[in-house]
Amino acid sequence: MEWEEHLFGNTRKQAFSLWETSTNRNCNGVNDDITGSFECKWQDRATLDMRYSHISIFCSLGEWANNISDILQQDSCDYYNYLDEDHCQALFRYYTRLLLVISEILTDFEKIIIEVKVSIDTQKAREFFSAKQGEIHALFAFINKICKHKTSDLHRCNHHLPIWFEDCKEPHSFRNLISISNLDFNHPDGILVPKLNYFINVVIQCYARLDELFVKETDKIKIICDKYNGISYGV
Repeated sequence: MEWEEHLFGNTRKQAFSLWETSTNRNCNGVNDDITGSFECKWQDRATLDMRYSHISIFCSLGEWANNISDILQQDSCDYYNYLDEDHCQALFRYYTRLLLVISEILTDFEKIIIEVKVSIDTQKAREFFSAKQGEIHALFAFINKICKHKTSDLHRCNHHLPIWFEDCKEPHSFRNLISISNLDFNHPDGILVPKLNYFINVVIQCYARLDELFVKETDKIKIICDKYNGISYGV
């Protein structure tokens, strides 16, 4: 029973359920049905209420987010255990694949805000989406410096550092973990990976903030519609 409590499959299934429910996507088919999603809500508002033809970026966002659904439905790691060192290496690669996809959609959100806000830079755009100060910036730093292994930082100290996951329910004995809140690479004894649900919640939070902006300030969604309006060649 103890072994089953630490299997990754339980974590993955919970994250997938959170993603599908919170984004109003139906992931039962080969491709997601996104007719109830944020992206289609924005698309419908643009075409039905504002009389635009087709807003390409909304569909692009929706299609890219299918990658998150695909990864969260992959069950090949379900029987890997958070307490097994070899399994943790494979699980870290799973989390990394998801985070690389997430980093791209966060970049799109960031660029949309820069587009619609006057005199706003990357840092301020990230703060717009952050639930607490510096959150999105810290996530990008974690992805770039830990998951992508940029040479200026982790490669200097990553002499087979052990990996610990917050999704593991057991306590740990590490004293100086590199983490999303502590990117100090001075004599670390391990790497701490945040919960899978945390990453999904960040994306959901960004969707909600952008949706709230589009609802409150019609001129902001109009800026995006003016730039990306075009003809749909879909059936």
